[in-house]
Amino acid sequence: MTGWSLRFRNIVDVDGQLLALDRDVVDPATLLAAANRPADRQLWLLRAGERLLVQASQMIRLSADEVLFFETADERGSRSEWSAMRLAA
Repeated sequence: MTGWSLRFRNIVDVDGQLLALDRDVVDPATLLAAANRPADRQLWLLRAGERLLVQASQMIRLSADEVLFFETADERGSRSEWSAMRLAA
C-alpha cells in the first residue's frame, strides 16, 4: 500500500483564505489565481501594521518560518469584503 505525504513548505493568507504553496518564490498573478481572486485586483502585503503594494511584476519570496498576509483591492483601491468584515469585528 502506498502512503501519501502532502507537505507544503509555505502558507500564505489572501483575504482570509489560507493557501499552502510548495514553492519558495511566487508572483502576484499566481497568488490571485490560487485564491480565486480576479486577476485585475491589486495585491497588498500586510506587515507590521502597514499595507505595502505588491507590483504586478514583483516576485515574492516565501518563508517556511512565517505566514505572509495579503489582501486585495480593486483598481480604485477599494478593499475586499473580507477587510471590511475584519475591521468591523
